[in-house]
Amino acid sequence: MKIAIASEGQTLESPVAERFGRCPFFLIVDGEGSLLEAISNEATKASHGAGGMAVQSIASRGVSALIAPRLGPNATMALKAANIRAFESSGQSCKEAFEQYKKGSLKEIPLN
Repeated sequence: MKIAIASEGQTLESPVAERFGRCPFFLIVDGEGSLLEAISNEATKASHGAGGMAVQSIASRGVSALIAPRLGPNATMALKAANIRAFESSGQSCKEAFEQYKKGSLKEIPLN
């Protein structure tokens, strides 16, 4: 299992980004919370459609879940199509967000 976290930085101590589609980085972690890779979000350069582009980037890495603050309509549709579940988190570090995800205490973002 791989989980993507929208992040302001490249480490688990970084805060969860305040925006999904234009977050600076995605952290890809395994089911135990170990950082597998930090990837730069190329969608930040897009003039439009950043949410969908960001979903393509994480979907290509085989993630099954996303932790982000909120989602726009394009990202929601793309996540649904990619069969990636989304969970809401803001105001905490990526590590704290993952721990809350693991406990089942993050609110799932509906993708309909």
